[in-house]
Amino acid sequence: MLTHIIATLALSDPGKLRGQDLLDDLSKRAVNYFWVEAHPKTGFTLDRAPNYKDKTEFDVSSIAAIGYGLAAYTIGAERGWIDKAEAKARTILTLKNIPNIEGHKGWFYHFVNWETGKRVWNSELSSIDSALMFTGMIMADSYWNDPEITKLTNAILDKVDWTWMLTDGGALGNSLTFTMGWKPEDGFIPARWNGFYEHLYLSIIAMGHSDAVPSNSWAAFQRGPKYTYKGIEFIHGAALFIHQMPQAYLDFRNRRDYLGYDYWVSGRNATLANRAYCIDNPEKFKGYGPDIWGLSACDIPGGYGAPGAPGAIFDNGTLAPAAAVAAVMYEPELAKRAAEAFVREYPHSYGRYGFTTGINPSKNWHSPDVIGIDIGQMLLAIENARDGKPWSWMDRHPIVRRGMAKAGFRNTDEGKITERRLYVPPVEIPPLPARPE
Repeated sequence: MLTHIIATLALSDPGKLRGQDLLDDLSKRAVNYFWVEAHPKTGFTLDRAPNYKDKTEFDVSSIAAIGYGLAAYTIGAERGWIDKAEAKARTILTLKNIPNIEGHKGWFYHFVNWETGKRVWNSELSSIDSALMFTGMIMADSYWNDPEITKLTNAILDKVDWTWMLTDGGALGNSLTFTMGWKPEDGFIPARWNGFYEHLYLSIIAMGHSDAVPSNSWAAFQRGPKYTYKGIEFIHGAALFIHQMPQAYLDFRNRRDYLGYDYWVSGRNATLANRAYCIDNPEKFKGYGPDIWGLSACDIPGGYGAPGAPGAIFDNGTLAPAAAVAAVMYEPELAKRAAEAFVREYPHSYGRYGFTTGINPSKNWHSPDVIGIDIGQMLLAIENARDGKPWSWMDRHPIVRRGMAKAGFRNTDEGKITERRLYVPPVEIPPLPARPE
C-alpha cells in the first residue's frame, strides 16, 4: 500500500526558516506534491493542484509532470523522505501504465486524464512534453539500476519514431529540427524547435537513443538571438524556464559543445540579467528589487503566461518565486535570499507545496495553485546545487552519454564561471561511443 510521504511537512513555520533549511523545506514539499498528487492506480501526476487546501477538483495529468514525478521519487528515496521500496513500486507502476497513455508513433498527448490516460482539452501530441517524460524515465532508470525498470523504460523509448517528428512524417525529408507537435485534426504544428529554447534535452535524448537523429541536428537550431544587458551577455533572454528546464536535468558545467558554446555561462548570465532587469524595474511594478525577482512561465492574472526579460520582454508585474529559487544551481546565495524575501514579504505566496506558481504584488494577487513542471525543475535545481546527484544520475546513463557525445560536448578547464566566455571557436567532434543496446 503506497502511503503519504511524511508528516514532517510540519518542519516548522516557513517564515522562520532561513538559507538551506528553507530550500530543503521547498524540496521536501515538492517531492510531496508528486507523491500525493499522483493517481494511485496509474501513477500519473496531476498537471496542477491547489496550494492552500487539501481537496483537489482537478483530474488532468500532464505527461511532463509524470516525468518530473519519476525524477522526484528518486530524490525522495535518496533523501529518506519516501520509503525506498514504495518509491520503487510507484516507479514501476507508472512505467507499466505509460504505454496506456493515448498517443501516436511513440509520442504522447500533452494533457490526459490522470486515471484513464485519455487525451483531454484537444491537446497536441507534444514533442517537448513527451521528451520531459522520457527524461524523467531515464533519470529513474539510472538511479534504480533495476532490470525491470530498465526493461520498461527501453520498451517505451524503443517505440518512439524520432524521424516522424523530425521530418513531419517524411514531408520534410531533410529536416534536422523537431516539430513542436501534431494533432490528428490539423496535422503537424508549423512551429519547430529551431531556435534557442528549452528543448536541449529533447535533442540530447533523441541523439543518444537513435541513430536516425544525426549529430548535425545539434547544430541545426539557432543559437540566438544574443543579448547584452548591462554588460551581461546571454543567448535568448525571455522566461527563465528556457534556461532552467534543460540544465536542471543535464550537467553543462565546465563543458562546451563542438560549436564552442558554454550553455552554463549563458544560463547563469540570463539569470543575472533577469534579476538586473527586475532591479531596474522599468515598468515600476510593486515589489521588484534585488531579492524579489524571477520572470518566468507561471499563472498570471486572468490565465497563464510566460513573463520574461530582458531580451524578449513580457512583463506585467507577475513573478514566479519558484523560478528565482531554481536559480540556486547558478547563483546559490542570490536564490536563497530570494526564497527568504518572498516568504518574508509575501507569506501568502507559500502553501502546502511551497511557493505558488505566480504572484503579482501590484494587483495584490497570487495563484491558488502550484504547477508540476514549475516545482519539478525547482526541485532538481535545489538538489543539484546541494550535492549534484540528479546530474550524476543523468550523466551515467548510456543514452545521455551518447547524446552528449554526439553533440560534441567536452570537459574544459577554464577557471571560475566568471572567467569563462560564452563562446569560443568550434572544434572537431570527438569519436562517438557505440549505441546503447
